[in-house]
Amino acid sequence: MKYWIIGFTPATYEIVKEKETIGVRRDVWKRFSKEICVGDRFIGYLSKLVVFDALGVVASEAALEDDFIFHADKCYPGRRKVKFETVGLNIPAMELFMGVEPFNEVNTAPGNYIMCKGGFVEISLKDFDWLLGRIR
Repeated sequence: MKYWIIGFTPATYEIVKEKETIGVRRDVWKRFSKEICVGDRFIGYLSKLVVFDALGVVASEAALEDDFIFHADKCYPGRRKVKFETVGLNIPAMELFMGVEPFNEVNTAPGNYIMCKGGFVEISLKDFDWLLGRIR
């Protein structure tokens, strides 16, 4: 099992919650399909609000789909179903990121780092548990 921080814009997050589906661009499909697995756990981060808002688990294998379920102009064809354990946490994230590798080692804002990594960043079990203890 792996542990992730997955980033969302507020508009996309509403659709993700409704459809219980996450999606990525085609250019990160390979990493998304190989590194993330069914049963992996994640913490959802809302980029423009700079909050941790959700806990969840990856619920399906990766699939490529070409319909526009997220936005009319952005396909995000690499998809997986997710199951949310908790939503609505709304916990300020900036200071908490400084306790989590690799965010405390990079010279950019956490939201920028997540987006540069394709929208998802693996973290250690130790950091996941530490973060979970502060956002629950």
